[in-house]
Amino acid sequence: MTETGGATRAKRKRLSLRLQVIYAMAFVLSPLLIMGAINAWSEQRFSQQVRFHELQQSAQDRFRQTDAMLVRSRTALRMIAVENANLSCSDIAHRMAILDMPLRNTVRFDSEGIVTCSEVGEGVVGTPMVELDWNDRMRKGVETIEISGRRSRALGDPAIFLLHRVNDQQGNFAGSIALSMSLVDIAARIAEGSESSTQTTALVVRGGEVIGSNIVASVPAEWTSEGATLNQKTYRLNPDQGPPLDVVLLPLRTDGLWLMVGAPSPPQRTESILAFLVPILAYLAALLAASWIADAMVLRWLERIRIRIQDMRSSARYMPLTPDLSRAPREMQQVAEAFDDLTSRVTTHETEMQRALLQMKAAFREVHHRVKNNLQVMLSMLKLQGRGEALPETQAVLKVAAHRVAMMAAVHHTLLNEGDLDSVEALDLFNAICNQVDEQKGWVEGGRHIIPDVTPGPLPADMAVPLGMFVLEAVGLLCPDDDEADVVLHFDRNNGDCLLKLTCGNDSESGNGEIDRDTSLFLSAFARQIGGTVSVDSSAESEITIALEFSVNETSPAELPV
Repeated sequence: MTETGGATRAKRKRLSLRLQVIYAMAFVLSPLLIMGAINAWSEQRFSQQVRFHELQQSAQDRFRQTDAMLVRSRTALRMIAVENANLSCSDIAHRMAILDMPLRNTVRFDSEGIVTCSEVGEGVVGTPMVELDWNDRMRKGVETIEISGRRSRALGDPAIFLLHRVNDQQGNFAGSIALSMSLVDIAARIAEGSESSTQTTALVVRGGEVIGSNIVASVPAEWTSEGATLNQKTYRLNPDQGPPLDVVLLPLRTDGLWLMVGAPSPPQRTESILAFLVPILAYLAALLAASWIADAMVLRWLERIRIRIQDMRSSARYMPLTPDLSRAPREMQQVAEAFDDLTSRVTTHETEMQRALLQMKAAFREVHHRVKNNLQVMLSMLKLQGRGEALPETQAVLKVAAHRVAMMAAVHHTLLNEGDLDSVEALDLFNAICNQVDEQKGWVEGGRHIIPDVTPGPLPADMAVPLGMFVLEAVGLLCPDDDEADVVLHFDRNNGDCLLKLTCGNDSESGNGEIDRDTSLFLSAFARQIGGTVSVDSSAESEITIALEFSVNETSPAELPV
């Protein structure tokens, strides 16, 4: 949980100010976009409703025309069945002719549903009706059956079948009279009465087949389902030829028959397009304006401040920010003024610190110089004292003391010439120590020397004097005066681990015990002073090796003093 929260906070910190402003404006303006979308949706719904009512009104006119035609047929057939149930098919057709109906055939059926006569197609006499279920329904008391979509047996085209029950004198079921009217002719008559040439008027039967239209062959079957008849909506139809059509379907009283009125879909209204585009454009314009305001008012001035700070870091030279931000908003000018004031204070303080540091370095160098001079005075006094002593033992002791003072003076002289107060270069230190040993031993003009093999690197200044005294004591105790072999001083470092080794000849068997005692008294003391350990190896026949191991704190290159 904590790591996830920290990662989320870090991610938020990485967002730029411009993105934060845009996100904030997007959140604040989101209700505007939602309201615009709702308004556009409402406008589109209103347009659809208006379109539906226009087509619905036209469809209602065609509906009344078609229904009036069918009502005349129903009424005439009922009157014929009641007035004279024994009329032939020709007589019935003759009486129906005065109604100017698109009558295709007249058929009589007996009580078993068998054709007894037919106005068109004598070959159908003696055959059963298309659906014997119709005859069963009328036998059970159904007065009239009206259905559409089935093809007539005589002519083979879609028709409306209108059947009426016929009773005998006792009131028993005696058969039925049937009329078939061509749907193609009915659709043609409806189309002739249409006032608009752009509208398509046709009939639709169950299954979606369209009758009476040269443009539309069929509609989806689900448009003519029972549930679809309750939908008050306009359908969009894409015919094989021509533009898309807006279609309205009205169910007629005839079972399985719908009236279809369609008109080419009007081009998209400019108001509807604007209703969608205006909120989106306003939303995007607001976001762009927020981004521009953030850039013009804040970001470009912050960028100037950042560039100026980078220039100051690279050149280490301070220049005021306030003149560059003279045209910036007041808040940015106040930031620049505060930055200039802070930078001026820091610069003044840094100048004072640099001055104090230079004074401190000069004071330290003066201290080293005075310590060196004092040690030189002590050295001169020891030399004068030694010359005035009569006993050789006293002269020898004073000479050793003078050598030690001279070594300390040489080390302080090296520290005096170093650029850093806290550290000393190992190569400079050990070269000075070796030169001092050569001078004290009188090896300067002879053939014997102490040879330094030193790995360069900084050493703490506090270790300089103990290391010098350690080398002096080690050379004095381990190297016989009568040995002519060179003394090798090896110094190496591995990270913070340092190793100092001195190697010289070992020709005296009797000197080993004395060497061990002096080592424990002098060398171990200096080793403890710098936190190291000392060891002596005299196992070799011709040389003695003394090693000092100690550790120093490593300083990265970025932290090294300049």
